[in-house]
Amino acid sequence: MSAVGMCASVKTGPDAGGMLRVRCEINGSGRECRILELNSRRAFVESFVPAVTGSRVRMNFHLPNGHQVCASGVVTHHQFKVGFGVDFTDMAGSDRDQIESLLGI
Repeated sequence: MSAVGMCASVKTGPDAGGMLRVRCEINGSGRECRILELNSRRAFVESFVPAVTGSRVRMNFHLPNGHQVCASGVVTHHQFKVGFGVDFTDMAGSDRDQIESLLGI
């Protein structure tokens, strides 16, 4: 089990009845992806061509309540044809609070 799965997180995939679309910018290249798991410290992003471990990533997405989150992080692990985990390194306190509120923390 990944570190993402060991923490309280929002399951956002089809089984949860929804998904979060995210704009990821990695090494100057942008792409549209989906967040499969999310908490206030990390996320797991679906991507058939995952980012390399150690890459820096900027993420921009909207929570179900409409709040826009802008965060930076580092890719901690990747699974080929599945996606990659990101530990957030820079996120506004209000963004973190909104995610925790969504989780009921």
